[in-house]
Amino acid sequence: MTSTTIPSRNKMRIAQQFSRAANTYNSAADVQLDIAFDALTYLPSHYKNGLDIGCGTGRISQRLSNRCDRLVAMDLAFGMLQYAQQNEVVADPSICWLQGDADSLPLADDSVDMLFSSMVLQWADNQQKVMAEINRVMSSGATAILAIMCDGSFKQLNDSWLNIDSERHVNNFATAQSWCDAAKQQGLQVNMYEKQYVTWHQGIKPLLASIKSIGANVVLTSQNSTATNSTFSRSQSGFNRKKLQHLETYYQQQYAKNMQLPLTYQVCFLHCSK
Repeated sequence: MTSTTIPSRNKMRIAQQFSRAANTYNSAADVQLDIAFDALTYLPSHYKNGLDIGCGTGRISQRLSNRCDRLVAMDLAFGMLQYAQQNEVVADPSICWLQGDADSLPLADDSVDMLFSSMVLQWADNQQKVMAEINRVMSSGATAILAIMCDGSFKQLNDSWLNIDSERHVNNFATAQSWCDAAKQQGLQVNMYEKQYVTWHQGIKPLLASIKSIGANVVLTSQNSTATNSTFSRSQSGFNRKKLQHLETYYQQQYAKNMQLPLTYQVCFLHCSK
């Protein structure tokens, strides 16, 4: 009898959650769109073969397809790909929709001269493995633009939970420097930029819903810890109305401005060339 590895289980959970969120993603993912638009500004040229890692609902893929002759739009979540194809305003023959994993890209060596990924790679289990794959599929002279959530993201939420209980409710995000180092160690030339984005919410329920509605409420399991199924799932120790009230009270006392609760996204932009 074979057992599923922790990384494999995490990937299945990620794919399931994002597939479930396909119908609500576009209406909820405003900050993700802002980040992707900022990432697009680093792609001034026209390219021959492009790859969009973590294309989601495809709204950025359609913009990327205008910047290259042929685009592979890839996502781990099949539900996202289905939504993207069904909701194309005009079917674009230059886009190939493909289910795939950033840890093992289903593309040939040296096959793309433009690679784009926004708000996806923070889910990767192994930075070196992902960067090795990115380097492998990039042709000589290729450009990769990667926008990645990093350490400092969801800080207010994490700090507030730590005041409530000892469980892990928020993922540990890698540092921007560790992503930059991983890319360099795989032989890529890298320029790194960081930017902070803050969303504001009327209460703890809308704040948590903003995470769930885009599918980002999976707390990854590591070798040394257990995790809840989501950022605010009902765990065995009990996630109840009283605990939620305590969370909101602490959050408001520590972070509220004008009766609004902030949620921070710390993002690093890696401009990589080969």
